[in-house]
Amino acid sequence: MHRVRVVRSFYDQSEPFVGRVGEVIGHWGADNNQEGRDGFMVQFDDGTVVGFSENEVEDASEEQPAAGGEEAAEAPV
Repeated sequence: MHRVRVVRSFYDQSEPFVGRVGEVIGHWGADNNQEGRDGFMVQFDDGTVVGFSENEVEDASEEQPAAGGEEAAEAPV
């Protein structure tokens, strides 16, 4: 599917993942969850899968580092 970066936490399960990038492996909507929210199931590099509401994530391009890979894109000259 596509990659997203967790940019904010509105729910307890989201807090440890703020700033990390993962792959969207599923989606849910108002038709199949009790609170009527839209969201994504996101899998991280370590295999952890967490559900996030749409307002907790933003699209992450392929150029952005994956979770834990916060190194600079270029080495100093």
